[in-house]
Amino acid sequence: MKHATRLYTALVEPFRAEARLDLRLLAAFVLINGLVFANAYLHDPAIGYDSPSYFGYIRALSNLRLVTPQDSRESFSPPLPFAFPALLMVTGVGLVRAAKLAQFLNVLLSMGLTWYLLKAAALLGSRASLRLGALVFLGILPVYYKSFAFVRGEPFVACFTVVILYYLTLMVVRKQFTLTNAAILGLFMGLSALSRQWAILLFPSILVLLGYHWIRLRPWRASIVKVTGLCFLLAAVVAGWFYVYLRVSHGSFTPFNRGPADKFSFANQPTEFYFGLSPKLLFEAPVRPSFTNEFIPTLYSEVWGDYWGYFSVSATDTRTSTHLNGRDLTDLLATGSRPTWLETNYYTIRGYLGRVNLVSLLPSALALISIGFVTAATLSKRGSLALISDQRAVYGFLLLAICTTMAGYIWFLIMFPRLDKGDTIKATYLLHLFPFVAIMVGFALKNVEERSQLLYRLIIGMLCVVCVHNAAAMVSHY
Repeated sequence: MKHATRLYTALVEPFRAEARLDLRLLAAFVLINGLVFANAYLHDPAIGYDSPSYFGYIRALSNLRLVTPQDSRESFSPPLPFAFPALLMVTGVGLVRAAKLAQFLNVLLSMGLTWYLLKAAALLGSRASLRLGALVFLGILPVYYKSFAFVRGEPFVACFTVVILYYLTLMVVRKQFTLTNAAILGLFMGLSALSRQWAILLFPSILVLLGYHWIRLRPWRASIVKVTGLCFLLAAVVAGWFYVYLRVSHGSFTPFNRGPADKFSFANQPTEFYFGLSPKLLFEAPVRPSFTNEFIPTLYSEVWGDYWGYFSVSATDTRTSTHLNGRDLTDLLATGSRPTWLETNYYTIRGYLGRVNLVSLLPSALALISIGFVTAATLSKRGSLALISDQRAVYGFLLLAICTTMAGYIWFLIMFPRLDKGDTIKATYLLHLFPFVAIMVGFALKNVEERSQLLYRLIIGMLCVVCVHNAAAMVSHY
């Protein structure tokens, strides 16, 4: 009985505010993960970015061997996200059913992500408004539900990243530089790197945060050295073997399924990539092929909608009751004909997605203002914006992690350009950054609440209105 009571207390602790259960936090948690569950049930697992290649990956991995380029174009991807469906296939489960069950595994990842997000936010401030603001912002992002509906690595990275954030915050705020916390941190660093290469871009920020505290906290220096060494050692043990395998088998630690440019140069991408906006199409038809390799409108439309056509934009071959993904649909429509067997919402939903982009300017502006507000608070040492040093360090880590990840992502886009499509511009690749932004939004809203309850409620109300309007973009049309 005591164990059950302790477990219950631990599970509900992130939802408590002033020793009471905050039903708003619980409701937001249930709604977000309920919607993830609905998409896992509804969405066709064969529809997703690079799904045919990932299906080939799972099939090859089910033979209990590492995947080669002959098996899949995604052979460079780490294996952890595909281990579960591959093991199911070993037991005799069919590929499609195994992939469907993998979608339900994403529900558990989402629950873990949102639960640890609440725990991390609680360490940064006791007010429930910080946690509620973070959950509400994360919960209105269509890219969150779209990404968690796919069988791929980013949901794993996003979940593990928030766990990493929690244990880093626990060390920094509570001074719990213990070997147990270091072991957990190192384990999840390794698991994240074994899920998708994007996770490695967080590692420099982790090292900087721990190094900063080594300089600042003299009495804790020995513990910080042990913690840093252990977590990076464990990360290398858990994930390093795969990157050695890539170096041996592919000739590079960072291979891709197409060759890189000869050298890094901003000239690898045209001017339109950096400065193209296409505002008319952005708010009227933000679906492919409206933006040809334009970074800003494509990424924005991927955050709030479905530019590439794998979630909200749908198409079905009525002769066989099979679905077409966005690429196949675009190629078909480019011929100038619309076969009688084609059933698609392409022409009707693009106007709605344009309106989604329009109303989402509000939460987008809130996110940018919140990042600016956190930056000012992190740099300020005096005045009303000033944070205590431990909070400043954690928020500094969030800002640095966003900067290093975006820099790495932009480097990738410049080194591997696709001038005719820009098909590597996908917000899903940056999924693990959105919980960081959500915490910053929560911090800004907490400060608003402390100064004006009316303004705070107005902003939360407007976010809820945006959520209602954008609801159809959060549910799979496949």
